[in-house]
Amino acid sequence: MPYVSIVKKKMAGDSSCGTSHLKKHIDNCIARRHRSGGQQVLQLAKNALDDKVKVQTFKFDQERSRMDLARAIIKHNYPFNIVEHEYFEIFLNNLEPNFKLISRNTARADVISVYKEEKAKLYKYLDDFDGKISLTTDLWTSDHQNFAYACLTAHYVNEHWELKKKIIAFKSVPYPHDGETLFRFISDIILEWNIDKKLTSVVVDNASSNDSMVKCLKSWLLDKSLLNLGGDLFHVRCSAHILNLIVQDGLAIVGKLLHKIRETLKYLKRSTSSYQKFENAINQCKLKNKKRVGMDVQNRWNSTFLMLETALPLKEAFCRLEQMDRNYKLNPSENDWKVASVVHGCLKKFYEATCHFSGSNFPTANVFFPDICNLRLKMRQWEVSEHDFIREMAIPMKAKFEKYWEECSLVLAIAVVLDPRFKLALVEYYYNELYGEGGERYVDRVRNAIADLFVEYGGDLAPFSSYVDNIGEGTSTCGNIDVQDDDDDKLSDFDKWYQQSCSSTILASQKSELQSYLDEPVFPRKDDFDILGWWKANSPKFPILSKMARDILAIPATTVASESAFSVGGRVIDETRASLLPDVVEALITTGDWLPLKKKRSKSFMFMFLLLFFLFKSILQVCLVELL
Repeated sequence: MPYVSIVKKKMAGDSSCGTSHLKKHIDNCIARRHRSGGQQVLQLAKNALDDKVKVQTFKFDQERSRMDLARAIIKHNYPFNIVEHEYFEIFLNNLEPNFKLISRNTARADVISVYKEEKAKLYKYLDDFDGKISLTTDLWTSDHQNFAYACLTAHYVNEHWELKKKIIAFKSVPYPHDGETLFRFISDIILEWNIDKKLTSVVVDNASSNDSMVKCLKSWLLDKSLLNLGGDLFHVRCSAHILNLIVQDGLAIVGKLLHKIRETLKYLKRSTSSYQKFENAINQCKLKNKKRVGMDVQNRWNSTFLMLETALPLKEAFCRLEQMDRNYKLNPSENDWKVASVVHGCLKKFYEATCHFSGSNFPTANVFFPDICNLRLKMRQWEVSEHDFIREMAIPMKAKFEKYWEECSLVLAIAVVLDPRFKLALVEYYYNELYGEGGERYVDRVRNAIADLFVEYGGDLAPFSSYVDNIGEGTSTCGNIDVQDDDDDKLSDFDKWYQQSCSSTILASQKSELQSYLDEPVFPRKDDFDILGWWKANSPKFPILSKMARDILAIPATTVASESAFSVGGRVIDETRASLLPDVVEALITTGDWLPLKKKRSKSFMFMFLLLFFLFKSILQVCLVELL
């Protein structure tokens, strides 16, 4: 296509004039277009960025890059010998040729350096922290090492009212693992972190060695007068372990009734062809099965629940399998399925409760109390069940419940009082339901404990005493209002409202902060209620109670935080790294817990990036067209 220049000047085009002047004009025109096109690109780019994207001079830092590599090894569980992989070296050299790759031993030393740096930061924070800390601990033995490790996790609510957990130790524990050894181990860590004056409780499972260890810890701290309420809140038993013991005792009674279902699942696991026939049976029955039916582990009750959860909807498929496979002669009877359905319904109550309070990123102490009370009421119903096996199951479950409930209920009851959705009313309701007329004794225990704790936090109960005395004398400055309970009296509701509001207004100045909180109406219940956010918003109104709530709500109901660290430990100490020394294992696991996750790029940032990319792409296309 010939190049056409649109100009105001007429140029000679006769054959006798030649073409040199035309070629010279075209060259000049192209040059002008080059200059104007480049200026246009620069101007458009400047307008698009709007001074938000600036080119910064980059200066390579070998030491910083080494520490970044060490953090990547820690956070993402990379092996130390990754630094000796050939293609990893090629990858790094292409990114930054100036980076000097290190040996695996140097990488290990860098990990230890990062561990010490992050530990110093956390130590300073906890040293300046003005709240209380709760501990959870548990033991774990690696499948690839002969070491037993103990994990100690600190739980607290920070100054922004966010629940935090930090693994402060993951150390090998020498044998024997008796109470005295565990006491020395944990007390040394407490002193190492200088948190002995900030402890509220320690949450452990029901092992006898833990009972002995907590008893020694409690005595040690009480000798220094460092525990609230004389140590009554210090020993908290893991709620998940309590439920496990309760359910295991019940399953020991009814477990034999599930024999045929277990044998059926064993049959399906014998060969691939057996399970393929079962899947064909599922398809023929047009059943929607998304989960593979698996065998339970008999010492893990939740696996028994999940086995029944997946097997029961497939009852029809098992009947079809019996017709399709002549070797399958274990199909449970209708009565077997009925028993399984009833047992599944009982286990479901425990499973839902366990899932409810087994978190570690939200407060759980206030959640456990109503869940466990509801389970106890269910056990009462099972005691009079129409099914003999359920009645037999309820007897040992009730005995195990009573064994552990009273000694661990106080701290969890106080936690639920500090939940504005329930307060003392829920404690009164459940104790009256559980113990009838004798429930008031348990309510008084909780009421007195929270009042004593309020005083220990610096609260003044004198106004409350004055308030109670005035109520006892029947004094009131509101005057006597004759409240009529007459539907025809349209102002009777007003009379009731006036008497109640007047009384509360007159006596408000005589109430303590604790009594004012308890007398306020409970907060409406909703699933997404943020209890820490509520206390943060109301801390100016209840300054002392908010400090109590901050410390009590940091107590976890289970040891799930420490147990989850063992899953990390299993990934760190795998078969390729079985020779890791305990101090390196601790550095990897604790520092991996301390290092924050980097925030992902926001959608708005990515939108801006893509917009700029396509803008520059369009500009370049325009320039190429103009140049051609």
